[in-house]
Amino acid sequence: MKFACFSLTRTRASVDFAIGQIRVVRGYYRGMMGSPKTKCSRRSVPLPEVLRPVLLRLREQAATPGALVFSTSKGTPYNDSNLLHWDLKPAGRKLGLPWLNWHSLRRTHATLFQFAGGSLRDAQAQLGHSKMSTTLEIHTLPMPEQQRVTVEKLSVLMANDGRKEQNPEGLPLASQQIQ
Repeated sequence: MKFACFSLTRTRASVDFAIGQIRVVRGYYRGMMGSPKTKCSRRSVPLPEVLRPVLLRLREQAATPGALVFSTSKGTPYNDSNLLHWDLKPAGRKLGLPWLNWHSLRRTHATLFQFAGGSLRDAQAQLGHSKMSTTLEIHTLPMPEQQRVTVEKLSVLMANDGRKEQNPEGLPLASQQIQ
């Protein structure tokens, strides 16, 4: 897995506090720093407001301008295998999630992104996939409880006799949609 690397320089920063976004312009893979894997991997993603003060604090504490946000004591990027085996897997076991890995984090993000109302196209852009099918078929999982909620809404649309108390969301009835 190739990792996106970003820094908090005050000019041409990967993190742009003014517009609230993180630009993925470099990647780190097996000891090599370079450009991201594909054209679509080079992207901008929104910076959540809750993360802004944390990153600002890290920028103030940085020893040198342009330093990586997360780095070893030598200023180099972390090794993904070391992080996986020394940090992520043990944290997963403590939480009762022994299967936790980098891919499961991406799948969780993609699935919850859609659940929160994000479109498949937006999830594709955020994950840096060149094909929407990669996002849909590999990274997005079905959520049974959300399927149940959707089926219940469908039943209101299809079987409702038009009474408002059975259709509190004001959804259009099937009889109003079918021509």
